[in-house]
Amino acid sequence: MRPFITAIALAAALSTPAFAQKMDNNDASAMKQLAQGNLNEIAAGKTAQSKAQSPDVKNFGQKMVTDHGRMLEDLRSLAKKKDVALPQDANMKDMAQMKLMERKSGADFDREFMEHMVKDHEKDLKDVQDIAAKAKDPEFKAAVQKAIPTIRSHLELAQRISKGAAAGSSK
Repeated sequence: MRPFITAIALAAALSTPAFAQKMDNNDASAMKQLAQGNLNEIAAGKTAQSKAQSPDVKNFGQKMVTDHGRMLEDLRSLAKKKDVALPQDANMKDMAQMKLMERKSGADFDREFMEHMVKDHEKDLKDVQDIAAKAKDPEFKAAVQKAIPTIRSHLELAQRISKGAAAGSSK
């Protein structure tokens, strides 16, 4: 009877994520924060693709969907390995903000959206740099450091487009 119990215990141990490399709680929390940020950027990008008047703003929206989608998939892969459950949807606060922005149209939408993207990516860049500096898990730290140049390029692009969108505004 004893070998049977040992076999069941071994099977149970192998079927659970026992081989997952556990993360520090701060790293796991930061990973969830980054996933949420990517989900929010993807949702915002989709809004820009459908609402923007300017081809530059539409293209920026596509870039958000593509780049943040890729970063999210990288995080999901790492989260699975580290046994961290990530959020699946954009958060309600950001969704509500996008709904308010959707009421705008034409150049007003473009201007407001790009202003939001500049502020958002300024905050994102600072947050990601802070997370990279504090991360303890080497794989997570490397993934965050890999994202920094992409976020920096998004910020620079958003700033350039925002200047043009503001010039084309009806205000």
